[in-house]
Amino acid sequence: AKGKSLLALRLLPVAKEVLKSGKMDVQDCKYYEARAKDVNLEDITSSEQNAAILARLRDNDPTFTAISIEDGPQVESNFVAREGDCMGWLGYFVGRSKQVKELYIYSFPDSLNIDPFLRGVGHNRSIQSLHINIDLGENFQSLVPLLENDSNLSRLTFDNFIGLQCAHNIALMLGQQSTLKYLNFEETNLMDEMLVEIVAALSSQPQLEELDLGSNNIARNGCVALGIALEGLKNPNLTVLYLDNNAIDDEGLHALVAGMKNCHNLTTLHLNGNELITQAGLRSLSALFQSDSCRLEHLDLDELNIDDDGVSILAAELVSLSTLKRLHISDNSIGDEGLQALLVGGLASLNLEELHLSRNSFSPSGLRSLRNWVQSATRLNALSVCNNNINDEGLQCLVEGITNCCSLKTLGLSYNRLITSAGLRSLAPFFQSDNCCMKELSLWGIHFGDDGAVALADGLIGNESLTTLQFDSPGITSRGWAAFSRLLCDASSVNNTYLSNHTLVKIGYGYYMRNAYSDIIEYLELNKALNCDADFCKILKNHPDFDIKPLFQWNLKCLPLLVTWLEKAGSYLGLSYVKESTRTFQCRQLSTVYKFVRGMPLLTVDGYRSQKKIDIQSKSKKRKFDLTL
Repeated sequence: AKGKSLLALRLLPVAKEVLKSGKMDVQDCKYYEARAKDVNLEDITSSEQNAAILARLRDNDPTFTAISIEDGPQVESNFVAREGDCMGWLGYFVGRSKQVKELYIYSFPDSLNIDPFLRGVGHNRSIQSLHINIDLGENFQSLVPLLENDSNLSRLTFDNFIGLQCAHNIALMLGQQSTLKYLNFEETNLMDEMLVEIVAALSSQPQLEELDLGSNNIARNGCVALGIALEGLKNPNLTVLYLDNNAIDDEGLHALVAGMKNCHNLTTLHLNGNELITQAGLRSLSALFQSDSCRLEHLDLDELNIDDDGVSILAAELVSLSTLKRLHISDNSIGDEGLQALLVGGLASLNLEELHLSRNSFSPSGLRSLRNWVQSATRLNALSVCNNNINDEGLQCLVEGITNCCSLKTLGLSYNRLITSAGLRSLAPFFQSDNCCMKELSLWGIHFGDDGAVALADGLIGNESLTTLQFDSPGITSRGWAAFSRLLCDASSVNNTYLSNHTLVKIGYGYYMRNAYSDIIEYLELNKALNCDADFCKILKNHPDFDIKPLFQWNLKCLPLLVTWLEKAGSYLGLSYVKESTRTFQCRQLSTVYKFVRGMPLLTVDGYRSQKKIDIQSKSKKRKFDLTL
């Protein structure tokens, strides 16, 4: 025993050194495992919050599913690494956790050795999403076991500026087989040299489904490297490719096409914001569109400045893309001529579900061609024509088309500042038509004032589909808000309250709602919470005494319905929207039934006598004698 005590004393300095340094080698795993339950967490952390995080990791707290390592504010899930934090212990607890699904690595003090932490993380098998916002240098290699062995890891995101050496280290890490499905390099300042390093490792990741390279500085050489990498993949699963807002030109796009043709599962392609692509580059897309393996459903070509001539070329190529469902072609200097070429040529035979044409310039003449196309677009559910200089006449043309469109759910008209209240009134036939299934209408940047608010509110009477009406008109006063209040709850009678709008859940926006009636906000919340049953609460709030005389015309047929309605209304008494006690409501029930009976005494008595007679006759037949009243 004495010998063992001396041995323990000799090993104590070594143990303290391991504890302090946080080194996490294979031979140390048993050390951490043996002491995990008894270690004083405050001795290995720099703050109570960090100690609390380690405790939740150690105890496999089922609610602790995300952890962020950073040098920022100390909040519940943020481990703020400082001097005094043993990173090996943090890595050990993260590595053995079965609850952590998301890990964010943002920053460390330069004085801390993070390799033990990363080695510990490599033992984890529950992390699904890894977000790295720091250059880990050669320590990227410490995460290789995580990529190789964590079958749940599907998302890897880089969010820091990536230099050439960093790109080389990332490529070495990605060179291992993994189960990654989403790889994100958005806004990491990737240039051609860095991309060449990274894409060389893509051959080890054929299972990738989404690759985001948007908002970088990728140019021609990077496109060539990416095209070759994609072309060399065997049975790639890539479905989504973001290449937006780079420096891709015509030759770069041409180099990419061969690689994209090999991606037989590619359904979404974002090329928007690459202003160097011209008509020549658009022509190279025809090889992709005409490929038998092309399955593109979503094509984003916003902000390419392709003008009318370019869109005419595009229209001819889109004819062969029968799978296309969503097309973004906003901010491209398209006028009436280009719009007509697109609609009559490229889109006439396609079953588009979304068409985005914002930030171009269309006259009523161009909108007539859009009207004709919309009338035959049986699957169109979203149309955006924001900021197109549309005036009241143009809106009228558009409404004539969408009135016959049974599938349109979202319409964007924002920043067409020439639209007035007169144009908004033309929406009424559409809102009130049987075909209307619209859910969202956006009118940002259109200062329509009280007259426009009244036009919208009156037009929406009877509409049961629209849930969101977005605008930021600062000129609306009490008159305009009163119209919206009346739309949501017309308290002039019980019947009008019942027929009010119980579908809208959002009107206007934030700051511009400051002048709105408080009851509007309450009614919107009520619609959101109860939807079609919101009428119960609105009636209870605004009609303490029911006028039941209108029901007399149906005699006693309405009495069971009235009783049933009152019983269901009573189930909403506990909600904050209905400020009525149970006792008060019970008095209301008795009073309502009493007024109903009192209003039709003869029918009530006759009904009672008739039922009594039937009961007596039934009994008399059993006793075999006649009884007359």
